[in-house]
Parts: sequence; C-alpha cells; structure tokens
Amino acid sequence: MTHKKSLSQEYEKHVADKLIKFDAGQWTALHELQTLLDELHIYREKLAQLKRWHWKSPPVTAWQGLYLFGDVGRGKSMLMEWLYAACELPKKRRVHFHVFMQEVHLFVHQHPNQNALPLLAKHIHDTTQLLCFDEFFINDIADAMLISQLFGVLFNEGVIIVITSNYHPDKLYPNGLQRESLLPFIDLLHAKTAIIELNGEQDYRLTKPIDTVTRYFYPLNAQTEIAISQYNTKAVFSFAELCDQPKGAQDYLKLAAQIDTLVLTHIPQLTPDKHNETRRFITLIDVLYEYKVMLICSAEVSIDELHIDKQHKHDFDRTRSRLIEMQSAQYLR
Repeated sequence: MTHKKSLSQEYEKHVADKLIKFDAGQWTALHELQTLLDELHIYREKLAQLKRWHWKSPPVTAWQGLYLFGDVGRGKSMLMEWLYAACELPKKRRVHFHVFMQEVHLFVHQHPNQNALPLLAKHIHDTTQLLCFDEFFINDIADAMLISQLFGVLFNEGVIIVITSNYHPDKLYPNGLQRESLLPFIDLLHAKTAIIELNGEQDYRLTKPIDTVTRYFYPLNAQTEIAISQYNTKAVFSFAELCDQPKGAQDYLKLAAQIDTLVLTHIPQLTPDKHNETRRFITLIDVLYEYKVMLICSAEVSIDELHIDKQHKHDFDRTRSRLIEMQSAQYLR
C-alpha cells in the first residue's frame, strides 16, 4: 500500500534541501517504519468501518511495533518524529520515557489499594492507539519491575508501541539490581516488536555549527565566574544543589517545565566516586534537552574531559552529545 505521506519522500526532500545527508542506515530503518505506517493506515480504514477502537492483535504483521536502537545522534528521534507526524490514527502520543515513567509512578501512587497497572493499561488503550517512546532506558529496579508488568498488558490490549533507544533490548539495565525481573520484558520485546539497529559512523549532533556565543565555560576560575554572571536569568543552581542531593526525573521535570534558561554552576569532573551524581546529571541533561531549555554552564573541565567513569560511559556518550548540541545555534532555534 502506498499512502500520501511517504517517509521515503520526506527523507529525499530533506536530502535534496541539504537539511540532512543521505545515510544508508537511516534509509534502511526508514523502510521498516514505512511498513508499520502502512499497516497502521490499513487498520485505520478498518477502524472507520467498525466505528470503534477494538484491536487485540495486529492486522497483518506478527509484531505490534518497532524497537529502533543505535548509538547517539544517528537520527532515531528524527525518524520517529516523521512516523508520528505521518500517522493518521486519531489517538496517538509521543512521549519522552522520563515523563511517561513519572506518570506511571503517580498513577500507581494514586491507586494504592487497586490493581493499578491493568487500570492504567486500560486507560492508555482507551486514549492511545499508537504510543511512541523516545530515549528508552532503564536504570532503576522500581522502573524495571513496573515496565515488565505494564508492557505485557499494553501489548495484550493491542496498543502499538514504537521505541527509540541507545540499547539493544538484551543490553537494557546491564548489571542492574535484580535484573532477572526484567528478562520477561526483554523476551516480550523480542516477541512483539521488530528490532531494528540504526547503524552509522557519524554522530550528527556533533556536526551542527556551534553558536558564536559561548555557554559552556571552563575551568573554574575568576574569568569563568565573571563570564557566567553576565547571563540574566532567575534559574541559577549549582551542580551540588541539583545533582548532589537525592533528586530524580520528577524534580527535573518540574523545574524544566517552569524555565526556558538554566545556569548550572560548578560542575565537577565526574570521576568513578561520583556514581550517583553522574546518574542524576545524565537525567538532568536528558530532561533539559527534551524541554529545549537553554543551558549555561561553568565546569571544572571541558565537555570531552567531563566524564571519566567507565561504568556510565554508554549513557554519558548521549549526555556528551547533547551538551555539545545544546551549544549550537540550531538547538536554540
């Protein structure tokens, strides 16, 4: 089936307009997304005839979604954005995984004496036919246990799920506490989603022109203090205030929703002894990036030297990439 919003045509237009460079890995992944999009529109036509939303199994394929993974900056979010924009199902949602998990925890907290997860899954089913997750990863045992239960019910309810992640499903939550509780969920992803790797040599975030105005200052000296004090914003926090304290995604989401600029001062070099601080910093940058907050920093060392803890290297590759992109003129626009 060929429908009027071809992802291939969108890609070719972006290449022709020199907005992106042709990437063979993106092109291959795009055709997998197109297959899903075509089948969603086949179902939309059936839905129009049925006049109701009732789908307990996918109409054609053996799977119920896509799991698109690969290294940072390879274009996963861009491709998902195109799929989401082109999808004509009336009930769809694209959400950052941090935000979704906060909603899950809140729902469970509000229904302490009920079987909350089936209730939540029914609510999602009633309001969402296509659910798209950006930046899927798990670093918390509570999240791991909730996700394992919830996604099983969502798939049973017929919700179509599309995921982008830096991790292959088998690599999720590596060496995590009670990781065995996540294994049924990993098996579920293998059974219910088409798992697609987006290969590529280039982190495209690093190719965007850096703005002429510096917003990442180092080292920590008097000159840096003077430079960072020139920014006129009420949201000024030290690294210690935001990352040394026991804070999480919920705290950062509340902050990001209220500001458009953040000054973050005195970021130390993230050494192996700063395990918790590193995790919080990674989460903070994820949230600020998602909310497109302008970030001004003072740090002990450069972005390339900021993290020297091998344990979090994979996650911090994403953070490094985002910190660099957040200095670009394109990010600010």
